[in-house]
Amino acid sequence: MDYSLITKSKCTDEEDPTTRKPEYDRLSKLKAFDETRAGVKGLVDSGIKHVPRMFHHQFDNNSVSCGIHVSIPIIDLEKVKQNRTTREEIVGKVRNASKTWGFFQVLNHGIPMNVMEEMKDGARRFFEQDVESKSRFFSRDYTKRVVYNSNFDLYSAPAAKWRDTVVCSIAPDPPKPEELPAVFRDIMLEYSKQVMNLGYLLFELLSEALGLNPDYLKDIDCAKGLVMLSHYYPICPQPELTLGSSKHADNGFLTILLQDNVGGLQSVLMAKPKPEYDRISELKAFDETKAGVKGLVDSGIKHVPRMFHYRPDKLDNNSSVSNGIHVSIPVIDLEGVKEDPGTLRNIVDKVRNASKSWGFFQVVNHGIPLSVLQDMKDGVVQFFEQDLATKKKFFTRDYSTKKVAYNSNFDLYSSPAANWRDTLFCLMAPNPPMPHELPEVSRDIMTEYSKQVMQLGCLLFELLSEALGLQPDHLKDMGCTQGLGMLSHYYPACPQPELTLGTTKHSDNNFLTVLLQDHIGGLQVLHQNQWVDVPPTPGALVVNIGDLLQAKLLSFKNNCMNQLG
Repeated sequence: MDYSLITKSKCTDEEDPTTRKPEYDRLSKLKAFDETRAGVKGLVDSGIKHVPRMFHHQFDNNSVSCGIHVSIPIIDLEKVKQNRTTREEIVGKVRNASKTWGFFQVLNHGIPMNVMEEMKDGARRFFEQDVESKSRFFSRDYTKRVVYNSNFDLYSAPAAKWRDTVVCSIAPDPPKPEELPAVFRDIMLEYSKQVMNLGYLLFELLSEALGLNPDYLKDIDCAKGLVMLSHYYPICPQPELTLGSSKHADNGFLTILLQDNVGGLQSVLMAKPKPEYDRISELKAFDETKAGVKGLVDSGIKHVPRMFHYRPDKLDNNSSVSNGIHVSIPVIDLEGVKEDPGTLRNIVDKVRNASKSWGFFQVVNHGIPLSVLQDMKDGVVQFFEQDLATKKKFFTRDYSTKKVAYNSNFDLYSSPAANWRDTLFCLMAPNPPMPHELPEVSRDIMTEYSKQVMQLGCLLFELLSEALGLQPDHLKDMGCTQGLGMLSHYYPACPQPELTLGTTKHSDNNFLTVLLQDHIGGLQVLHQNQWVDVPPTPGALVVNIGDLLQAKLLSFKNNCMNQLG
């Protein structure tokens, strides 16, 4: 369960599925595949001769160089700790490889060959177990420390990858030994210990390559977390149609990859002229201020920096309701929902219809006092309008180990254009932060508001369960109500709003989002190819059914997209 607090946004469902019957029901295929829990290996074991359509990719024809032999750098770490001259040479190689490639291989890194071989064998043993043994670890809830499934983004990616994966969160809070798969428990613990040690060394070398003290990157917690992903790529009957991993960037500090003897790893080296505009430098300079978009506005800028500019075709020209047609998302009054069976049935019907037709609805008389809603909005404003020194204490880009994170744009370095907003993220459940970990200025109201929203969330999942003809506790029993992530967005006044967006259109990859708007509004939904305004209604909350819940509720086929400007 993921709840978002926002002050301005626009949301869309990219296509109204009621307008036509699809020839290929992709969502049904995905769901049927996922429910087997057997993954891609299960398909291969069943003897398939053709790759299912859900795995078909559109390929980049430029994925291989034109007969030019290039290879990523190989760095020998032997004597890196014994000889200062050798270390300086290695640091230089790390600097050059990181700057030119962003990839390099290391030899003599200290991890014994037998440990690496046993790790590969252990991963293979896990995936080649019977389905019943693997199913105990099957989940799409990444708050769990051990998760097995096929394609973490199965329901949101344009095409599925030909692989199965087990994810283990090893550090900073390691799982108990009994939580790990017995078939490769011992080698996972040993290999992770060895990789952590190598990670410390690599961060030292990278720090020195930047002209910093060796412990600099470790001291800012770059080496604190460790997530182990073990991928399994079964033999494919039509490899020309699919991929094991699509082109991507790793959104972490550092990735250490252990390949088997089959190989297949590729990296892209693109020869470019020296750019007139150094985007990376601008992003880095902005990020290092830790002042966010509010810092830019406070400095008195008159022009939006280029890093925030969106291509004109990305600034949707249809971002307002046209043709004078008045439509609005459903508003559902929850008053009497717990007292009167007739009222309950009426509300369940409204939830069913709104979810099926829109994927969005507003709720009023939901049980959260107006004073709590107002205090929550005020608390968010108070946090972002504090002095910079106070906010900086919460600045981080480490979402794996930090329960409270303040920054501007979680995807700052990977998105094509930055969004005009700052954000405070707090993971409030299932393992809430200690009170002293929360910002003092909004600590009490965050705690109270999250408690109230969790209660509302439980009610909403009951209504959705009944809307499907299930027992009220069905979705709760599936774990849909266990997590709570609170996102508080702040959108400073923009001097050139025609050039940028507060949030690009996107889908929420969660079970449910509850949005609290301020008085400014800006929320929109694209319904039947027209944008529909959702003006702020005092006391109302907007409910958005997320991708994961839509995947579970097959009859609710809207793919809700969000954008903000």
